[in-house]
Amino acid sequence: MKTKSILTMMLMLFAFSFIHAQDAQKREMPPKHRGMHPRLQTDGTVVDDDGKPLGSIKNGKACDVTGKVIGVISGHGDVSTASGKMIGKIQKDGSYKSMKGHVVTTDPDGVVKVAGKDIAKVEAGYKDKSHGCALHCFFSSENEDAKEIDTEIKN
Repeated sequence: MKTKSILTMMLMLFAFSFIHAQDAQKREMPPKHRGMHPRLQTDGTVVDDDGKPLGSIKNGKACDVTGKVIGVISGHGDVSTASGKMIGKIQKDGSYKSMKGHVVTTDPDGVVKVAGKDIAKVEAGYKDKSHGCALHCFFSSENEDAKEIDTEIKN
């Protein structure tokens, strides 16, 4: 009887450790909607370096691959999470300024830059080059505010 009790306790401890380890691993994985050097294609689909779909930007809404809205670009340039938290604004010159002061620019050829570093690309056929900011905010793993924005998205 004592042996069964010890064995049962060991199995429970092992199961708890295994479940907890999987839970921790899920928390450490980067969000599926973020990638290196995301590219906004002509049809509004966002893909990473390898062509893996990350989501889309269509009709002023940034969506993950499941179609869940994760961000909104208003007609007057405010960029916010789907829950309404303001994260930045598209300036009159087409650049973007985050609430923390980071500036994102999109060159006429569609290259999205932060501090002179190429971080994303908007294809030539996409109608609004200023949406490169949303590409950076919601889809680039190189965004300085990514963890904070992703915490807002989960809520």
